[in-house]
Amino acid sequence: MGVSYYDALLPVREPGADPPGAVAGIRLPYRVLASISVPAGRIVLAFVSDSARLSRMFAANWAPARPGQQPDATLCALARPARVYGLDGRWDQARWWSREHQMMLVFGFGSYRLAKVCVRGICSAVSGEDTVFVHGCALSVGAGPGRRGVVITGGSGAGKTTLVAGLLQHRGYPVAVLNDDWGAVSLAGGDSVSTGERMLHMKTGSVLALRPGFFATAPAGSYARDLSERDRAARMLVAPESVYGAAWSTGTTVVDQVAVVVREPADWRPPARDGETVRALESEGDTTLIHHHEAFFNGSLILAAEQDKAREERRYRRLLARTTVSWINNCSTPEALVDNFIRAIMK
Repeated sequence: MGVSYYDALLPVREPGADPPGAVAGIRLPYRVLASISVPAGRIVLAFVSDSARLSRMFAANWAPARPGQQPDATLCALARPARVYGLDGRWDQARWWSREHQMMLVFGFGSYRLAKVCVRGICSAVSGEDTVFVHGCALSVGAGPGRRGVVITGGSGAGKTTLVAGLLQHRGYPVAVLNDDWGAVSLAGGDSVSTGERMLHMKTGSVLALRPGFFATAPAGSYARDLSERDRAARMLVAPESVYGAAWSTGTTVVDQVAVVVREPADWRPPARDGETVRALESEGDTTLIHHHEAFFNGSLILAAEQDKAREERRYRRLLARTTVSWINNCSTPEALVDNFIRAIMK
């Protein structure tokens, strides 16, 4: 199994020791229960930490679970290196996942970006076989019988945000946005629902691309800077309605299209067969996309063993079998990108 970008930064490993035992004597005063919506119901995740800042951001980001509800899994985020807590250094520089305890343990947890990465992986690990968590923006385009449920995905810098911003301005096709960055799709029925995030954790550049002049018009309290980043202007927590306006939806759509945005030369040709499509989406094999597309099976998921990768591949093969995959090449202007999408999806 290849090493992904995220795994190279902070890999997921299975601990030989007992994670709850490792932190048993450590004071973790902050505990937040988040409720994450999936087509079949909800996943409840406990965020336990000694960082007041990260706990506040986590609480602001997610819908709260009911008081007293038992979590499906726990993310234990310790702000300082393991040695500060009297543990050896092997606990550093990894995300430790215990299948037995449904618990992820991370030391040196400084950036809130890592929380979103871990949440996606944990949700994927504890969800049933009918659910796949897809990286990308889930939306519906059009109205009436011609309406299409679409997931727009692609690597960083491919043009996903540019495409969504263009679609929001397109007068011919109304757009409803369910998820900005990731969300669950039912493999049986294709249903996709909003994750229930109260605030989106977004790049500032993406916010401005979707909502030019945002800082001049945003109501008070509609956003907060991400103070966990060194560059505090880089990311923010922002109310989805203040970015997407009336296009933001908490409803449901049936996903029947997957649009993969790539940035390739104008004469590039997409994969022709199903097997090639899967390899390209995994960023494996002899494919030009390996340097242009973020793999579906990346380190934001829990890929500690071959069985984990096999599980995700099964899910994505089922997703691709029940949807139409369109490759949208962002090789020209933003206007051409939107036109390419409309021709591929709304035909």
